Amino acid sequence: MTVIEQILEGINKGRAMYESVHGSITTAEESSGSETCELCLGDNLEYMKQLLERGYEGAFSLVYIDPPFFTRSSFNASVSVRDAGGISHKVHHLAYDDKFDRSLEYYIENMTVRILLMRDLLANDGLMWIHLDWHSSHYIKLVLDELLGEKNFVNEIIWQYKSGGSGKRHFARKHDTILVYSKSSKYRINVPKEKSYNRDRKPYRFRGVAEYKDEGGWYTLVNMKDVWSIDMVGRTSAERTGYATQKPLELMKRIIEASTTEVDLVGDFFCGSGSLPEAAHILKRRWIACDSEEMAAAMSRRRLRKAGADFRFTRLEEVKSSGGRADIEVLGKDALEDGRSLYKCRLKDFVPDIDTGSIQMKDRGYIDSALKADRLQFADHIMIDPDYNGTFDSKYIFDADTDNINFISSGNFAAIVVDRFGREYPAEIIF
Repeated sequence: MTVIEQILEGINKGRAMYESVHGSITTAEESSGSETCELCLGDNLEYMKQLLERGYEGAFSLVYIDPPFFTRSSFNASVSVRDAGGISHKVHHLAYDDKFDRSLEYYIENMTVRILLMRDLLANDGLMWIHLDWHSSHYIKLVLDELLGEKNFVNEIIWQYKSGGSGKRHFARKHDTILVYSKSSKYRINVPKEKSYNRDRKPYRFRGVAEYKDEGGWYTLVNMKDVWSIDMVGRTSAERTGYATQKPLELMKRIIEASTTEVDLVGDFFCGSGSLPEAAHILKRRWIACDSEEMAAAMSRRRLRKAGADFRFTRLEEVKSSGGRADIEVLGKDALEDGRSLYKCRLKDFVPDIDTGSIQMKDRGYIDSALKADRLQFADHIMIDPDYNGTFDSKYIFDADTDNINFISSGNFAAIVVDRFGREYPAEIIF
Protein backbone atom coordinates (compact mmCIF):
# COMPACT_ATOMS: atom_id res chain seq x y z
CA MET A 1 0.00 0.00 0.00
CA THR A 2 1.40 3.42 -0.96
CA VAL A 3 1.79 6.30 1.51
CA ILE A 4 -1.21 8.14 0.02
CA GLU A 5 -3.33 5.00 0.22
CA GLN A 6 -2.36 4.51 3.86
CA ILE A 7 -3.30 8.13 4.67
CA LEU A 8 -6.68 7.82 2.94
CA GLU A 9 -7.42 4.48 4.57
CA GLY A 10 -6.39 5.88 7.97
CA ILE A 11 -8.69 8.89 7.54
CA ASN A 12 -11.61 6.64 6.52
CA LYS A 13 -11.09 4.33 9.50
CA GLY A 14 -10.69 7.30 11.84
CA ARG A 15 -13.94 8.79 10.57
CA ALA A 16 -15.72 5.48 11.13
CA MET A 17 -14.35 5.31 14.68
CA TYR A 18 -15.49 8.90 15.28
CA GLU A 19 -19.01 8.13 14.05
CA SER A 20 -19.14 5.19 16.45
CA VAL A 21 -17.93 7.29 19.39
CA HIS A 22 -20.06 10.31 18.51
CA GLY A 23 -23.16 8.19 18.07
CA SER A 24 -22.89 6.95 21.65
CA ILE A 25 -22.64 10.44 23.20
CA THR A 26 -25.51 11.57 25.40
CA THR A 27 -25.07 15.32 25.83
CA ALA A 28 -25.62 16.96 29.21
CA GLU A 29 -28.52 19.38 29.51
CA GLU A 30 -26.30 22.25 30.60
CA SER A 31 -22.69 23.23 30.04
CA SER A 32 -20.00 22.49 32.62
CA GLY A 33 -17.82 25.28 31.28
CA SER A 34 -17.72 27.11 34.61
CA GLU A 35 -16.15 24.22 36.53
CA THR A 36 -12.67 24.39 38.03
CA CYS A 37 -9.56 23.47 36.09
CA GLU A 38 -9.08 19.75 35.58
CA LEU A 39 -6.28 17.24 34.99
CA CYS A 40 -7.18 13.72 33.85
CA LEU A 41 -5.17 10.50 33.67
CA GLY A 42 -6.55 8.33 30.91
CA ASP A 43 -7.10 7.81 27.19
CA ASN A 44 -7.95 11.19 25.66
CA LEU A 45 -10.42 9.53 23.26
CA GLU A 46 -12.65 8.44 26.12
CA TYR A 47 -12.01 11.66 28.05
CA MET A 48 -13.03 13.92 25.14
CA LYS A 49 -16.18 11.84 24.74
CA GLN A 50 -16.95 12.43 28.42
CA LEU A 51 -16.33 16.17 28.05
CA LEU A 52 -18.85 16.32 25.20
CA GLU A 53 -21.33 14.42 27.35
CA ARG A 54 -20.74 16.93 30.14
CA GLY A 55 -21.68 19.84 27.86
CA TYR A 56 -18.28 21.08 26.67
CA GLU A 57 -19.13 21.11 22.96
CA GLY A 58 -17.81 24.37 21.49
CA ALA A 59 -16.46 25.48 24.89
CA PHE A 60 -12.71 25.66 24.14
CA SER A 61 -11.22 28.85 22.72
CA LEU A 62 -7.90 27.07 22.27
CA VAL A 63 -7.00 23.43 21.80
CA TYR A 64 -3.27 22.69 21.72
CA ILE A 65 -1.79 19.22 21.40
CA ASP A 66 1.76 17.91 21.30
CA PRO A 67 0.94 14.35 20.15
CA PRO A 68 3.26 11.48 19.21
CA PHE A 69 5.30 12.46 16.15
CA PHE A 70 5.42 8.98 14.55
CA THR A 71 9.14 8.91 15.34
CA ARG A 72 9.22 5.14 15.99
CA SER A 73 11.22 5.95 19.14
CA SER A 74 10.81 5.75 22.91
CA PHE A 75 11.27 8.74 25.22
CA ASN A 76 12.48 8.85 28.81
CA ALA A 77 12.05 11.01 31.87
CA SER A 78 14.73 11.28 34.52
CA VAL A 79 14.51 11.38 38.30
CA SER A 80 17.20 11.62 40.97
CA VAL A 81 17.67 9.04 43.73
CA ARG A 82 20.18 8.92 46.60
CA ASP A 83 22.32 5.94 47.53
CA ALA A 84 23.43 4.96 51.06
CA GLY A 85 26.25 7.50 50.90
CA GLY A 86 23.86 10.34 50.07
CA ILE A 87 25.16 10.61 46.50
CA SER A 88 22.49 11.55 43.95
CA HIS A 89 22.15 9.57 40.71
CA LYS A 90 20.01 10.24 37.62
CA VAL A 91 17.71 7.34 36.73
CA HIS A 92 16.09 7.25 33.27
CA HIS A 93 12.61 5.77 33.06
CA LEU A 94 10.37 5.23 30.02
CA ALA A 95 7.98 8.19 29.75
CA TYR A 96 6.07 7.18 26.62
CA ASP A 97 6.43 5.03 23.53
CA ASP A 98 6.04 6.66 20.08
CA LYS A 99 6.76 3.57 18.02
CA PHE A 100 3.36 2.97 16.33
CA ASP A 101 4.65 -0.31 14.98
CA ARG A 102 1.31 -1.07 13.37
CA SER A 103 1.86 1.35 10.41
CA LEU A 104 1.29 4.89 9.18
CA GLU A 105 -2.33 3.98 8.53
CA TYR A 106 -2.84 3.18 12.22
CA TYR A 107 -1.22 6.48 13.24
CA ILE A 108 -3.47 8.47 10.87
CA GLU A 109 -6.56 6.60 12.08
CA ASN A 110 -5.83 7.44 15.71
CA MET A 111 -5.04 11.07 14.96
CA THR A 112 -8.14 11.46 12.76
CA VAL A 113 -10.68 10.40 15.37
CA ARG A 114 -9.05 12.64 17.98
CA ILE A 115 -8.89 15.68 15.69
CA LEU A 116 -12.60 15.26 14.94
CA LEU A 117 -13.45 15.17 18.66
CA MET A 118 -11.26 18.23 19.28
CA ARG A 119 -13.13 19.97 16.46
CA ASP A 120 -16.37 19.31 18.36
CA LEU A 121 -14.90 20.78 21.54
CA LEU A 122 -13.47 23.84 19.78
CA ALA A 123 -15.48 27.08 19.78
CA ASN A 124 -16.54 28.57 16.44
CA ASP A 125 -14.09 31.42 17.00
CA GLY A 126 -11.39 29.19 18.47
CA LEU A 127 -8.03 27.96 17.18
CA MET A 128 -6.48 24.48 17.12
CA TRP A 129 -2.68 24.23 17.40
CA ILE A 130 -1.07 20.89 16.43
CA HIS A 131 2.61 20.60 17.44
CA LEU A 132 4.65 18.22 15.25
CA ASP A 133 8.05 17.86 13.58
CA TRP A 134 9.50 16.61 10.30
CA HIS A 135 8.41 13.03 10.98
CA SER A 136 4.70 13.67 10.60
CA SER A 137 3.80 17.32 9.96
CA HIS A 138 3.33 16.70 6.21
CA TYR A 139 1.01 13.75 6.88
CA ILE A 140 -1.12 15.57 9.46
CA LYS A 141 -1.32 18.71 7.27
CA LEU A 142 -3.20 16.60 4.70
CA VAL A 143 -5.45 15.17 7.42
CA LEU A 144 -6.26 18.65 8.79
CA ASP A 145 -7.00 19.98 5.30
CA GLU A 146 -9.43 17.11 4.84
CA LEU A 147 -11.12 17.29 8.25
CA LEU A 148 -11.14 21.04 8.96
CA GLY A 149 -10.89 22.37 5.41
CA GLU A 150 -8.06 24.01 3.51
CA LYS A 151 -9.80 27.38 3.89
CA ASN A 152 -9.48 27.09 7.67
CA PHE A 153 -5.70 26.80 7.62
CA VAL A 154 -4.36 29.84 9.52
CA ASN A 155 -0.60 29.41 9.98
CA GLU A 156 2.38 27.13 9.90
CA ILE A 157 4.53 28.23 12.83
CA ILE A 158 8.18 27.24 12.82
CA TRP A 159 9.58 26.91 16.33
CA GLN A 160 13.35 27.28 15.99
CA TYR A 161 15.71 26.17 18.77
CA LYS A 162 19.38 25.42 19.37
CA SER A 163 19.35 22.17 21.33
CA GLY A 164 19.36 18.70 19.87
CA GLY A 165 21.67 16.55 17.80
CA SER A 166 23.02 16.78 14.29
CA GLY A 167 24.34 14.43 11.63
CA LYS A 168 26.94 14.35 8.90
CA ARG A 169 24.49 13.32 6.18
CA HIS A 170 21.90 16.08 6.63
CA PHE A 171 21.60 19.66 7.88
CA ALA A 172 20.97 19.84 11.63
CA ARG A 173 17.26 19.52 12.36
CA LYS A 174 16.56 22.43 14.71
CA HIS A 175 12.87 23.22 14.44
CA ASP A 176 9.37 21.91 15.10
CA THR A 177 6.25 22.71 13.09
CA ILE A 178 3.02 23.93 14.68
CA LEU A 179 -0.02 23.82 12.39
CA VAL A 180 -2.77 26.30 13.27
CA TYR A 181 -6.35 25.75 12.07
CA SER A 182 -9.67 27.40 12.79
CA LYS A 183 -13.18 26.00 12.84
CA SER A 184 -14.66 28.92 10.91
CA SER A 185 -13.73 32.24 9.34
CA LYS A 186 -14.69 34.00 12.61
CA TYR A 187 -11.62 32.92 14.56
CA ARG A 188 -9.92 35.30 17.00
CA ILE A 189 -6.19 35.90 16.94
CA ASN A 190 -3.98 38.49 18.59
CA VAL A 191 -0.77 38.81 16.58
CA PRO A 192 1.88 40.43 18.79
CA LYS A 193 4.43 42.97 17.60
CA GLU A 194 8.15 42.34 17.32
CA LYS A 195 11.22 44.42 16.53
CA SER A 196 12.36 44.75 12.91
CA TYR A 197 15.77 46.39 12.74
CA ASN A 198 16.38 48.91 9.97
CA ARG A 199 18.99 48.27 7.32
CA ASP A 200 22.42 49.16 8.78
CA ARG A 201 20.55 49.80 12.08
CA LYS A 202 20.13 53.46 11.08
CA PRO A 203 16.93 55.56 11.21
CA TYR A 204 14.76 55.67 8.06
CA ARG A 205 12.83 58.82 9.07
CA PHE A 206 9.83 57.85 6.91
CA ARG A 207 6.81 60.07 7.42
CA GLY A 208 4.22 58.45 9.73
CA VAL A 209 6.47 55.51 10.70
CA ALA A 210 7.36 55.26 14.39
CA GLU A 211 10.98 54.32 14.98
CA TYR A 212 12.74 53.26 18.15
CA LYS A 213 16.31 52.74 19.26
CA ASP A 214 17.97 50.29 21.62
CA GLU A 215 21.48 48.93 22.08
CA GLY A 216 21.14 47.05 18.78
CA GLY A 217 20.23 50.13 16.73
CA TRP A 218 17.11 51.63 15.17
CA TYR A 219 13.99 49.50 14.58
CA THR A 220 10.26 49.57 13.87
CA LEU A 221 7.51 47.37 15.30
CA VAL A 222 5.88 44.91 12.90
CA ASN A 223 3.46 41.99 13.20
CA MET A 224 5.30 38.91 14.47
CA LYS A 225 6.58 36.51 11.81
CA ASP A 226 5.81 32.80 11.66
CA VAL A 227 9.33 31.76 12.67
CA TRP A 228 9.76 31.82 16.45
CA SER A 229 13.20 31.55 18.05
CA ILE A 230 12.62 30.33 21.60
CA ASP A 231 15.13 28.32 23.59
CA MET A 232 14.27 24.78 24.63
CA VAL A 233 14.11 23.95 28.34
CA GLY A 234 17.79 23.74 29.28
CA ARG A 235 19.39 21.18 31.58
CA THR A 236 19.81 23.78 34.33
CA SER A 237 16.50 25.60 33.79
CA ALA A 238 14.33 26.11 36.88
CA GLU A 239 11.29 24.89 34.94
CA ARG A 240 12.90 21.60 33.88
CA THR A 241 10.97 18.51 35.04
CA GLY A 242 13.14 15.81 33.48
CA TYR A 243 10.45 14.89 30.92
CA ALA A 244 12.14 14.23 27.57
CA THR A 245 9.79 16.22 25.33
CA GLN A 246 8.98 19.09 27.72
CA LYS A 247 8.04 22.33 25.95
CA PRO A 248 9.08 25.76 27.30
CA LEU A 249 6.62 27.97 29.14
CA GLU A 250 7.54 30.90 26.88
CA LEU A 251 6.29 28.98 23.84
CA MET A 252 3.07 27.97 25.61
CA LYS A 253 2.44 31.53 26.81
CA ARG A 254 2.83 32.94 23.31
CA ILE A 255 0.29 30.46 21.93
CA ILE A 256 -2.20 31.14 24.74
CA GLU A 257 -1.90 34.92 24.52
CA ALA A 258 -2.33 34.84 20.74
CA SER A 259 -5.56 32.83 20.99
CA THR A 260 -7.37 33.70 24.22
CA THR A 261 -8.32 36.20 26.90
CA GLU A 262 -8.53 35.65 30.66
CA VAL A 263 -12.15 34.48 30.49
CA ASP A 264 -11.42 31.66 28.03
CA LEU A 265 -11.00 27.90 28.39
CA VAL A 266 -7.95 26.12 26.91
CA GLY A 267 -7.37 22.40 26.42
CA ASP A 268 -4.39 20.07 26.00
CA PHE A 269 -5.15 16.39 25.46
CA PHE A 270 -1.54 15.17 25.21
CA CYS A 271 -0.31 17.32 28.10
CA GLY A 272 2.95 15.48 28.93
CA SER A 273 4.61 17.14 31.91
CA GLY A 274 2.02 19.95 32.04
CA SER A 275 3.64 22.94 30.31
CA LEU A 276 0.44 24.29 28.77
CA PRO A 277 -1.70 23.94 31.92
CA GLU A 278 0.96 25.73 33.97
CA ALA A 279 1.21 28.54 31.40
CA ALA A 280 -2.59 28.81 31.39
CA HIS A 281 -2.59 29.06 35.18
CA ILE A 282 0.05 31.81 35.11
CA LEU A 283 -1.99 33.72 32.51
CA LYS A 284 -5.26 33.23 34.48
CA ARG A 285 -7.01 31.07 31.90
CA ARG A 286 -9.21 28.14 32.76
CA TRP A 287 -7.77 24.86 31.52
CA ILE A 288 -8.48 21.17 31.03
CA ALA A 289 -5.68 18.70 30.34
CA CYS A 290 -5.25 14.96 29.87
CA ASP A 291 -2.51 12.38 29.39
CA SER A 292 -2.55 8.59 29.32
CA GLU A 293 0.82 8.08 31.04
CA GLU A 294 1.07 7.83 34.84
CA MET A 295 4.47 9.53 34.89
CA ALA A 296 3.19 12.50 32.86
CA ALA A 297 0.18 12.91 35.16
CA ALA A 298 2.41 12.73 38.24
CA MET A 299 4.83 15.37 36.90
CA SER A 300 1.92 17.62 35.89
CA ARG A 301 0.31 17.35 39.32
CA ARG A 302 3.54 18.22 41.08
CA ARG A 303 4.41 21.27 38.94
CA LEU A 304 0.83 22.58 39.02
CA ARG A 305 0.63 22.23 42.80
CA LYS A 306 4.00 23.99 43.11
CA ALA A 307 2.68 26.80 40.88
CA GLY A 308 -0.30 27.23 43.20
CA ALA A 309 -2.91 26.05 40.71
CA ASP A 310 -6.36 25.08 41.99
CA PHE A 311 -7.52 22.05 40.02
CA ARG A 312 -9.38 18.77 40.17
CA PHE A 313 -7.54 15.54 39.36
CA THR A 314 -9.51 12.66 37.94
CA ARG A 315 -8.69 9.31 36.36
CA LEU A 316 -10.68 7.19 33.92
CA GLU A 317 -9.69 3.87 35.47
CA GLU A 318 -9.29 2.68 39.04
CA VAL A 319 -5.78 2.57 40.50
CA LYS A 320 -4.04 -0.55 39.27
CA SER A 321 -3.08 -3.00 42.01
CA SER A 322 0.63 -3.40 42.64
CA GLY A 323 2.94 -5.32 44.90
CA GLY A 324 3.83 -2.20 46.85
CA ARG A 325 2.49 -0.77 50.08
CA ALA A 326 1.90 2.69 51.53
CA ASP A 327 1.00 3.45 55.15
CA ILE A 328 -0.41 6.82 56.26
CA GLU A 329 -0.41 7.32 60.03
CA VAL A 330 -2.92 9.63 61.71
CA LEU A 331 -1.01 11.62 64.33
CA GLY A 332 -3.85 13.78 65.58
CA LYS A 333 -7.48 14.78 65.14
CA ASP A 334 -8.84 18.15 66.25
CA ALA A 335 -12.62 18.59 66.21
CA LEU A 336 -14.03 21.67 64.44
CA GLU A 337 -17.30 23.52 65.03
CA ASP A 338 -18.96 22.26 61.83
CA GLY A 339 -18.67 18.60 62.84
CA ARG A 340 -15.60 17.94 60.78
CA SER A 341 -12.05 17.52 62.07
CA LEU A 342 -8.56 18.70 61.25
CA TYR A 343 -6.48 15.58 60.65
CA LYS A 344 -2.70 15.57 61.06
CA CYS A 345 -0.94 12.71 59.30
CA ARG A 346 2.42 11.50 58.01
CA LEU A 347 3.75 8.92 55.59
CA LYS A 348 4.88 6.18 57.97
CA ASP A 349 6.13 3.58 55.51
CA PHE A 350 6.36 3.09 51.77
CA VAL A 351 7.40 0.01 49.81
CA PRO A 352 7.33 0.92 46.09
CA ASP A 353 6.86 -1.65 43.35
CA ILE A 354 9.38 -0.35 40.81
CA ASP A 355 8.97 -1.48 37.20
CA THR A 356 12.66 -2.07 36.52
CA GLY A 357 11.81 -3.18 32.97
CA SER A 358 11.08 0.46 32.13
CA ILE A 359 14.39 1.67 33.58
CA GLN A 360 17.58 1.75 31.54
CA MET A 361 19.83 -1.20 32.31
CA LYS A 362 22.73 1.00 33.41
CA ASP A 363 20.54 2.70 36.04
CA ARG A 364 18.98 -0.35 37.70
CA GLY A 365 21.80 -0.72 40.21
CA TYR A 366 21.08 2.79 41.48
CA ILE A 367 17.49 1.75 42.22
CA ASP A 368 18.55 -1.21 44.36
CA SER A 369 21.04 0.93 46.28
CA ALA A 370 18.51 3.73 46.83
CA LEU A 371 15.81 1.32 48.04
CA LYS A 372 18.17 -0.07 50.65
CA ALA A 373 19.20 3.41 51.72
CA ASP A 374 15.72 5.00 52.07
CA ARG A 375 12.47 3.66 50.66
CA LEU A 376 10.56 6.83 51.54
CA GLN A 377 12.58 8.87 49.00
CA PHE A 378 10.68 7.08 46.22
CA ALA A 379 7.40 8.69 47.36
CA ASP A 380 6.88 11.77 45.19
CA HIS A 381 3.59 13.18 46.48
CA ILE A 382 0.43 12.23 48.34
CA MET A 383 -3.15 12.84 47.19
CA ILE A 384 -5.98 13.08 49.73
CA ASP A 385 -9.72 12.80 49.11
CA PRO A 386 -11.26 14.16 52.34
CA ASP A 387 -14.80 13.10 51.37
CA TYR A 388 -14.26 9.69 49.79
CA ASN A 389 -17.45 8.11 48.46
CA GLY A 390 -16.08 5.19 46.45
CA THR A 391 -14.69 7.32 43.62
CA PHE A 392 -11.38 8.99 44.44
CA ASP A 393 -11.34 12.76 43.91
CA SER A 394 -8.00 14.37 44.74
CA LYS A 395 -8.67 17.64 46.57
CA TYR A 396 -5.33 17.90 48.41
CA ILE A 397 -1.83 17.23 47.09
CA PHE A 398 1.14 17.16 49.48
CA ASP A 399 4.86 16.67 49.07
CA ALA A 400 5.74 13.21 50.34
CA ASP A 401 8.84 14.37 52.23
CA THR A 402 6.85 16.14 54.95
CA ASP A 403 5.42 14.87 58.23
CA ASN A 404 2.79 17.63 58.19
CA ILE A 405 -0.06 16.30 56.06
CA ASN A 406 -2.96 18.36 57.38
CA PHE A 407 -6.49 18.40 55.97
CA ILE A 408 -10.11 18.83 57.01
CA SER A 409 -12.47 15.86 56.71
CA SER A 410 -15.69 14.46 58.16
CA GLY A 411 -13.77 11.24 58.74
CA ASN A 412 -14.35 9.27 55.57
CA PHE A 413 -11.13 10.03 53.70
CA ALA A 414 -8.75 8.14 51.42
CA ALA A 415 -5.13 8.64 50.38
CA ILE A 416 -3.01 7.68 47.39
CA VAL A 417 0.79 7.80 47.46
CA VAL A 418 2.48 8.40 44.10
CA ASP A 419 6.03 7.19 43.51
CA ARG A 420 8.77 9.03 41.60
CA PHE A 421 7.82 7.22 38.39
CA GLY A 422 4.10 8.00 38.52
CA ARG A 423 2.76 4.72 39.91
CA GLU A 424 -0.06 5.11 42.44
CA TYR A 425 -0.56 3.20 45.71
CA PRO A 426 -3.84 3.33 47.68
CA ALA A 427 -2.68 3.92 51.26
CA GLU A 428 -3.57 2.01 54.38
CA ILE A 429 -4.77 4.49 57.02
CA ILE A 430 -3.31 3.74 60.47
CA PHE A 431 -4.87 5.31 63.58
